[in-house]
Amino acid sequence: MVTEPWWSSWVAAVAPYAVLLRLFIDGRVNAEEFEVVFLPLYKNDATSWPPEIFDVLDGLFAAVDDFCADAVLRAEVSGMDEAELRRRAEIAYQRLAELAG
Repeated sequence: MVTEPWWSSWVAAVAPYAVLLRLFIDGRVNAEEFEVVFLPLYKNDATSWPPEIFDVLDGLFAAVDDFCADAVLRAEVSGMDEAELRRRAEIAYQRLAELAG
């Protein structure tokens, strides 16, 4: 018996974000890997999002933009560490699940 992937019930355009968020939240990719995949995904996304979904994705973009892997530089620029980015990713994932899951 073939089972559908868990993200198959999500709005199709949101599914790549859901999968990426889940990988990051579950610790299967680190923050730097998440950043490298998320930024081009978001920046090249031409989807005309409903305002509620756009707000979630745009807020996540701001969090990723604030992330700084280097502890010394992070202290200088008041950047976000990996733990905080993961916390924000969890919030974004839950909100997207409510809106598009």
